[in-house]
Amino acid sequence: MIIKEIETLSGMERANIRFYEREGLVIPKRKENGYRDYSEDDLQILLRIKLLRSLHISLDEIRALKDGSEDLADTLSKQITKLDQEKQDVSYAQDMCRAMQRDRVTFADLDAKKYLDGINRTMQETGTSYFSVKGDELPQVFHPWRRFLARILDISIYNILWSAVLSFAFNVNLVARSNLGNILDTFIAIAMMLVLEPLWLHLFCVTPGKAIFGLKIETPDSRRLSYSEGLKRTWGVISAGMGYNIPIYNLIRLWKSYKLCSENETQPWDEAISYNIKDTKWYRGAFYIGAYAALFAILFMIISAQQLPPNRGNLTVAEFVENHNYYANLFGIDFGNEYLDKNGKWTEKEFDGSVHIGIGHTEKPEYHFTIENGHVTDISFAAELKNNKDWVSSYDTQMVLSSLAMACAQKEMRLFSKIPSRIADQICNNTFKDFQFEEAGVMFTCDTEYSGYETLQSDYLMPQKNAVETYFSLNFSINKSK
Repeated sequence: MIIKEIETLSGMERANIRFYEREGLVIPKRKENGYRDYSEDDLQILLRIKLLRSLHISLDEIRALKDGSEDLADTLSKQITKLDQEKQDVSYAQDMCRAMQRDRVTFADLDAKKYLDGINRTMQETGTSYFSVKGDELPQVFHPWRRFLARILDISIYNILWSAVLSFAFNVNLVARSNLGNILDTFIAIAMMLVLEPLWLHLFCVTPGKAIFGLKIETPDSRRLSYSEGLKRTWGVISAGMGYNIPIYNLIRLWKSYKLCSENETQPWDEAISYNIKDTKWYRGAFYIGAYAALFAILFMIISAQQLPPNRGNLTVAEFVENHNYYANLFGIDFGNEYLDKNGKWTEKEFDGSVHIGIGHTEKPEYHFTIENGHVTDISFAAELKNNKDWVSSYDTQMVLSSLAMACAQKEMRLFSKIPSRIADQICNNTFKDFQFEEAGVMFTCDTEYSGYETLQSDYLMPQKNAVETYFSLNFSINKSK
């Protein structure tokens, strides 16, 4: 017989049957496909258990009866004594037990249905719940969407934590993160879940997502899970529930988990735990939306904080260089085999086997610094080319980086400031043009002159075919207000 048939014939709920299986009172065979196959003997044992539990005989006593270490008549005598102390519905239970005694039945030949029929009639006539079997199951939560949303919130928290590590420890630009990088991040978040979720369960019996939905996980004896027990459960969630987050396989596992939960079946990783839900009140959904809004706000703060340079206020040359290189790294700008050293000079890197190919004239400009009281007040660089046969690349990158390094160090630059984007727009929208603007108390000026060239894709100047001579000149300066 399959589970639905045994439910119908025994009159038991599936959770009760699963509970008695975990207790070892019923051990159905398994078919080749893994499904349980219940026999007539299994049905009779379940009916006997139901009868005796209806009479409030404990599972330990039933287990002793089943293995033959206790006699049914003796057990019933003990139960009669217990029932004498009850104030409601005791007399009928006593009569039932005495009737069973008079019949001199043993557990093995007990016709449970005969006595259950009488109990059912009494329950219908009096409306009593005394004979109902309660507590013979581990509490389980069969709310698939609440469980799923709680888990998604937890994983989002781990994603935020990893984003903070990427941002502040590795200086990775989160906005420009590649698709491959995003996929890697999801697997790292799952790895964090494997480590952190058991700790949450061990310390608090909940995770943040579960707490919002009033979900609580404990052992059957109402204690907190040990870390190893939580780890075992979390691994079950990741493997059987989430399919290791592998695309497509993940969706298959999620669907199967949803189907199990919808059918009030215990998930494989929850069979040995007590899973409770406090309530399903509407405000928990509002809390959930609020929690997600808070996570988005935190992520936005992390992204905005990346725009702040490591050094603020008055800058030394070394601090300016550190800011400059910070933004170059943040935006993924590679200067080939050179880097700006702490003195503000372009220096060749040690050869690492890499070959860098540049398009057009890419000579890096020499920065000039004006120092007052040990701090930089003015920065400038110039470029001049005569009769150059190559394309001329724009100097927007150097202008933007040096501008950000100085302007974003000022007190006007705060979290969520638009100063970086405004500076980048002013410079990049005026490639090979004169401009002057002010941001954060800093004046930016560029004077550009060229002849014999024509623009190509806005970022390059290409010598004209019939040009007799070519000329290019650029002077850029950054002046901090006194």
